[in-house]
Amino acid sequence: MNIGYFIGHFPYTELVGKSGYDKDYAHGGTEIATYNLAVNMAERGHEIDVFTASIDSNDSVENSEGMKIHRYTTNLKIASANLSLKLMYKPLDENVEIVHAHYNIPLPDLSASRYAKKKNVPFVITYHADAQETGGNFIRNTATAIYNRYILDRVLSNADAIIATSNSYIDESKYLGKYRDKIKVVPNGINPEDFEIELSKEECRSKLGLPQNKKIILFFGNVVAYKGPDVLLKAFAIVKKLYPKLMLLYVGRGEMQTELQKLSEEMNISGSVVFAGFIEEKSKPLYYHSADIFCLPSVTMAEAFGIVNLEAMACGLPVVSSKLGGIPDIVQNGKNGIIVEPGDVEALADALKELVENDDLRAKMSREGKSMSEDYSWTKIAEETEKIYDELLEKY
Repeated sequence: MNIGYFIGHFPYTELVGKSGYDKDYAHGGTEIATYNLAVNMAERGHEIDVFTASIDSNDSVENSEGMKIHRYTTNLKIASANLSLKLMYKPLDENVEIVHAHYNIPLPDLSASRYAKKKNVPFVITYHADAQETGGNFIRNTATAIYNRYILDRVLSNADAIIATSNSYIDESKYLGKYRDKIKVVPNGINPEDFEIELSKEECRSKLGLPQNKKIILFFGNVVAYKGPDVLLKAFAIVKKLYPKLMLLYVGRGEMQTELQKLSEEMNISGSVVFAGFIEEKSKPLYYHSADIFCLPSVTMAEAFGIVNLEAMACGLPVVSSKLGGIPDIVQNGKNGIIVEPGDVEALADALKELVENDDLRAKMSREGKSMSEDYSWTKIAEETEKIYDELLEKY
């Protein structure tokens, strides 16, 4: 079948890692998930068209990994979102059998809904997260609030199927509850084989220049407010007083790094906090396998799933994360990790302390997490998604 994916940003694989790219064309878990699904669908023999905004004022068409990627000129940028007006009408020049929008920022979903109506084809939307009306500048927050209030409901009503990434998020979302009868739960995923390496923890640390005699707590992702990196830093300061041979490692880049560096100096722990910044994809497994504990302490519903939790589990790390969105579906409290209330510094410190001091508990959670992560391969997720497409196409 010919599948059309609509999304605000779609990764430029050749530009990832270059200076300034993250500011010019931000992408995170939603975009990575869309990319992996599209690649897997192409590998399954489907024709893939991706419709998205460009990094600049130019239109382009790329052929990459079995996909045809249509990028339309950016007319407006609100906060980190590149918006293209052409995305609303230019895809109509192409013919696809089914459209699938990935929603976490407005517009691509409306474009996909419009395409489906005009072409009379099935419309699927993966609802990654509620678009937050706070946390950005005034223009961004206002535009999001207007979209949520006046447009989002129309888009969701037009969808033939809505994919939620977890059962928990359906209940927590402000907008999904009334569409439960057409919601299918299909999680995001990982490629487990990408995280399998033959090096030991000691060898990984040696390659990265990390100390051998410390327990390492790892944060992986964009260093931005909604992921709670400051909450982690404050909790780490508490635990560090009890366990001097402890290190906190932030991997990723973002607007809060300078603030966190200053805060670590003020708390006299800067010598035990390392900021690795952006790393190449191929280096990810080295960092995961160097650590003892993984922590994603997100504080808002912008974190609906947390793919990095799955990546950490695939590498055998116990996970400490927030009771938020779909995270508790992945990180099962007491089994493969510990769940805490968002923003609770003391509770986070207690969870980290429990894992730092209990080697047997870490080992148990490591085994459970690694086993669970195998159920979240993109191969399986592509198969589940394909079944949804087939069911819808039979009705049209």
